[in-house]
Amino acid sequence: MSRELWPSKRKKDNFCQNSSSRCLQAKKMNKHAGLEADPDDLAKIYALQTEALLKLHGHQDADETLSSRPNFDVDDCTKFLGPIGNANVLVIRAQVDMAVGRFDDALAAVQRAARLDSNNREVSMVMRKARAITTALSKGNELFKAARLSEACIAYVEGLEHDPHNSVVLCNLAACRCRLGQLEKAIDDCTVALNVRPSYSKARLRRADCNSKLKRWEASVQDYEVLLQETIAVEFDKKKRVRKR
Repeated sequence: MSRELWPSKRKKDNFCQNSSSRCLQAKKMNKHAGLEADPDDLAKIYALQTEALLKLHGHQDADETLSSRPNFDVDDCTKFLGPIGNANVLVIRAQVDMAVGRFDDALAAVQRAARLDSNNREVSMVMRKARAITTALSKGNELFKAARLSEACIAYVEGLEHDPHNSVVLCNLAACRCRLGQLEKAIDDCTVALNVRPSYSKARLRRADCNSKLKRWEASVQDYEVLLQETIAVEFDKKKRVRKR
């Protein structure tokens, strides 16, 4: 019989408390958090943490958490968690992918989840959401390329009705509004995008440009400074990786 990822709130709370204690103990021993935990415990810990960050609109943190987890393939996770448990993990992965603009990956993950647990209502809900946002974004992009800016704005807003904090849709909407001269609205869109993804350089660059057009030099300079620091950090990491080879 397959095991659920977290069958009840009480069991979920107890699991989180016990697993957190093990992680803290491992950290004190200068080991990777949860290194000595069972593989299914590790998968659950990362999934629960990622889910909580998504609920808090910490999309960047959720993506980083998911990226830092042990690289279990789908078959391994199904073995550790059972089909139902792994379907829940894949739904969380799909939501993270969707939040940071990896829409193809999101659809692939939720489709795998549907194959594992076809009766899961959340799987169906996330799949509808992913398809709706992808359709709206694609439509908006085509209209933007055709310089039908007002119609493109409407398409992007339709996408945001399914996910008001989607940074990619917000950034594209900001580009559209900037072209229409709606600079204040464009800045607001970029700010919402940066609240959930602080390192989203495209949104920060766009906000800096809009502030420059409004002659808000201080705000513009602040964003450019952040972009410069991030660029330097990226280049430093690249050189560091090259030296390690």
